[in-house]
Amino acid sequence: MSEWKRIFEEKRVIPPHSQHSRLASGPAQAFRLVLKQVDGLHAKQSEEGKAGEHQLRVTLFDLEYQHFFGRTWQSEPHRAKSSNQPTRVPFNEVIYFHTPLCLSSVVAVVELVSLSFQSAVGAGFGLLRLFSERPDSGPPHGEGRLNLFHGTPRALLHPMLRDPLQMNVVLSVMEGTQLLYSLQPHSALRPIMHLLPPNFLVSGHDLIPGVVPPTDNTDALRRPRLLPEFPCVLDRVCVSLAPSMEVFEANLLQMLNNDRLNMQTLKQCHLLSSVTARVVGSGGM
Repeated sequence: MSEWKRIFEEKRVIPPHSQHSRLASGPAQAFRLVLKQVDGLHAKQSEEGKAGEHQLRVTLFDLEYQHFFGRTWQSEPHRAKSSNQPTRVPFNEVIYFHTPLCLSSVVAVVELVSLSFQSAVGAGFGLLRLFSERPDSGPPHGEGRLNLFHGTPRALLHPMLRDPLQMNVVLSVMEGTQLLYSLQPHSALRPIMHLLPPNFLVSGHDLIPGVVPPTDNTDALRRPRLLPEFPCVLDRVCVSLAPSMEVFEANLLQMLNNDRLNMQTLKQCHLLSSVTARVVGSGGM
């Protein structure tokens, strides 16, 4: 059961806000996001981690309704290249996903985490725009540098940040610290979209049922290929639901009968105590 629980926890997806879910009627957009490196990380921030190890975490976020959704993706731990001021942390991690929520309020929250022996400490985060505010301009693409803010992405749930204009007022920018990234539409993901849930962030080395698995640390989703189809016949399938309706009804009747017997016993004890009290009272007179 522990293995099934682990698989369930890894594949769990938080649904988007109900108001925006109704707008997800158009075709989904597929993306390939490359997180290359973090530049300008100061020594105080890099020394908090275990031997300078850092991790990136990415989650989709709806700015309009202040709602995290999808599945949080986590990179492998990466070590800072040098102890010079400032330091650089190379990642070169690739993320694939598709979403039908092609709205300017939907962004990717990228968090930089310093890893210690017992915990993970947030070192900063940034907001990566996935869609332009102009519907006719299409999604942004190409290389870019993402400024990071101090603190944790949980700050995005603060009521003051409902107004995007207040973001630069409330949040403090990490001076000189930027994430170098590349965002591109990835049409090669379309043939396997039915095998990958929307808003589900994965890496090229993740195993996806129905897709040819990666070999020798290759990126299986850069040009994904479907596994060959084959016929399958299931004979004499028996599904046993525990507990069955008969067992449930029998247990329910037994519990009701036990309650009835307990109530009768209580009534008899109460009646006996009342009679005893009267007898004792009559004897005293």
